[in-house]
Amino acid sequence: MSCTPAGLFQSHPSLSTLLPSSSALIIPAVAHQASRLYARYQAYPEEDLAAVADDNKPKQQLLLETTLSSAAMSTTTKHNDLDDDKDMKIKKDDAVSGSTSNKFSDPRYRAVVSMASAMALHFGGYEFFRNSCLGLFTSSEHGFSSTAAFPLANACVSPFSILLLWGYGQQLDAKGPRVALRNTTLFSIFFIGTASAALWFCNTTEMPRICSQSLIGLTFLFQNSYQYLLYTQYWSFVGSVLTPDEGSRWFAFLGGFTSMVCSLFGGLVPYLLPYTGLYGLMSATCLTLALCLVTGDHAYELGERHNFDPKEQMKAKPLSKQQEQQGTNGQPTVTKESGRIRQALDLFERVPTLKALFVEVLSWQSLNTILGVSFVTALKAGIPDDLARSAYSGRFYSYVNGASAILQFLVLPTFMKFAEPKWIWRIMPLFPLTFCFLQVLQNDLSLTLVATAMFISKVTDYSVRTVVYNMVYQPLDFESRYLGKEILGVFGSRFGKSGMSLVLSGLTALGWTNLQGLGRLSFGVVAVWLYSTVSLSRLLPTKKEAQLAAEKHRNMSKKKEQ
Repeated sequence: MSCTPAGLFQSHPSLSTLLPSSSALIIPAVAHQASRLYARYQAYPEEDLAAVADDNKPKQQLLLETTLSSAAMSTTTKHNDLDDDKDMKIKKDDAVSGSTSNKFSDPRYRAVVSMASAMALHFGGYEFFRNSCLGLFTSSEHGFSSTAAFPLANACVSPFSILLLWGYGQQLDAKGPRVALRNTTLFSIFFIGTASAALWFCNTTEMPRICSQSLIGLTFLFQNSYQYLLYTQYWSFVGSVLTPDEGSRWFAFLGGFTSMVCSLFGGLVPYLLPYTGLYGLMSATCLTLALCLVTGDHAYELGERHNFDPKEQMKAKPLSKQQEQQGTNGQPTVTKESGRIRQALDLFERVPTLKALFVEVLSWQSLNTILGVSFVTALKAGIPDDLARSAYSGRFYSYVNGASAILQFLVLPTFMKFAEPKWIWRIMPLFPLTFCFLQVLQNDLSLTLVATAMFISKVTDYSVRTVVYNMVYQPLDFESRYLGKEILGVFGSRFGKSGMSLVLSGLTALGWTNLQGLGRLSFGVVAVWLYSTVSLSRLLPTKKEAQLAAEKHRNMSKKKEQ
């Protein structure tokens, strides 16, 4: 029998079963190694080969096993080298292409886009809900005709918001942020759908007016509360996923996208009302919230799949001094046992920035309440028809969102590259301050002047304040970003609105709240807001310091996870 490689393959037909036909790379390697080993076999003395062979194995079998082993090792090494070269090439291509081309493939950015879409749809649907509620509330047939009704209803918003905040806190602690967002969205869909159907039933069956007024009042309270309940959860996720440096560059674009969608939905209101009516327009909000439910949950799904779920940061949240003192055997007392109020007080004691931000929120919402009451009062006096008044309101907020989108897309991204957030907080109140001062100089306030002051206030809020407000939370810990943000967004903002509404209700009963009086009061409150923003700005870190703080919190959560 020949001892050449061809003779070996002929003498062992079972070799073909060891080498599948699909292994095109293995067969040439086997032939190459066999040729090399056969040359060595011919050159080696008989006793050297016998020294490494088993006594019961012939030389041909030893040569065959050595050939196969060497070929397999060579092929594996070759494949590993090819894989390493491929990985290096991919990394090199990624480095050359830059970070911009990778943003759309990065799951973090896809999650942010998905959550931003949910937020935009939420605010778009809110345009339907807000304008239909305003039209029903000020309706002379079904709503409230008294001028004291609007501030009194705003005063009741705060207690109603506390109930929603309590339910959200229970969901957040028990289920985490993803389930909390899902359940609060489902509850909002159920409430709005039920309210619109009940109001339509009251209107078609001609039930007593007290029934429709009660439902309109309850719906008005929910409309002023659920907006903050949901949108703060959207921003909390985005702020947790993006770093402060990324937030300074992308928050303006995300806000601009939201304003653009709101402008589109607000512009549709005058065209939809003749076909849907106020009740159909209200129920259309359920459709947008259903889309919010899908896109928001998808964002959290990406976070869980790719290990950037904000829920993991719950494990690394710092403890208050009281919780550390109450701990036994290294285990702190469970937060639920100390109560929601105690938890909030501990949080605000631990994070002074939240205290200053709470004062800013109170003063800002007080100013918004005064301007809102002035706007509604002038609107009702100038446009008595319900549908025409709702159409005017829809166009007004469409212009507000359009102007906000222009600022967020064209001005703020460039401005934020060079300006520190603390200086923006100090400059921002100057614009509403100027137009509130113009109201003080006028003896007779028209709808146009009141709407202009309201326009400047809303544009400032939607474009500039939304960006810098959410940047405040990024260097903070998980508890501050989620629970603290909900306390300020749901309770703090509604408390400021309710408190000022109570003051306005008392002044209305005394006959002191005409448009001129509201204009003077707005100037005094905007001065307080200016003071609160300056005080807050002194506690804010620079962009570089915020980036380092955010990285520190992320590293803590990773260590806890390990």
